[in-house]
Amino acid sequence: MIEFVYDHDEEVAQFVAQFMPPTGNGFGRCKTIGVIDDNGNLIAGLVYFNYDPNAAVIETAVASIDRRWLTRATYRRMYEYPFIECGCQMIFGRVRADNEAWLSQLAKMNWNFTYVPRMYGRSDDGILCTLTDDQWLDSAVSKRIYRDVRRKEEAA
Repeated sequence: MIEFVYDHDEEVAQFVAQFMPPTGNGFGRCKTIGVIDDNGNLIAGLVYFNYDPNAAVIETAVASIDRRWLTRATYRRMYEYPFIECGCQMIFGRVRADNEAWLSQLAKMNWNFTYVPRMYGRSDDGILCTLTDDQWLDSAVSKRIYRDVRRKEEAA
């Protein structure tokens, strides 16, 4: 069983940063969601940063050390924060071009991909990933999550 932690922005951001290519910039002012296991260990983190309220966009970074973190509840929380709480119309993130596992997960959620040569350095390419609120709501994952939520609400 996993749980979510909030208001530990510095700890979660440091956890995620250790898995990111070094940029020297850090995340700056950010909001985070931590995912902990039964023993209280941080196994995944989501960082939201570079928020632009005028354009209604926010950047996200994600890292994990355990596959159990990616549940329907996690999907719901990771997208409700930017799209519902912040009112964003689009989120974006950067992923190393060789991170096929995460890119596959993002593809299942309707993300768009733009290949960017040298994004992380001379010999380290990346993918700029974007997702609009409409694309999220139209994804198969979102439809399953909210179908389950509606069923629970109807049963209550």
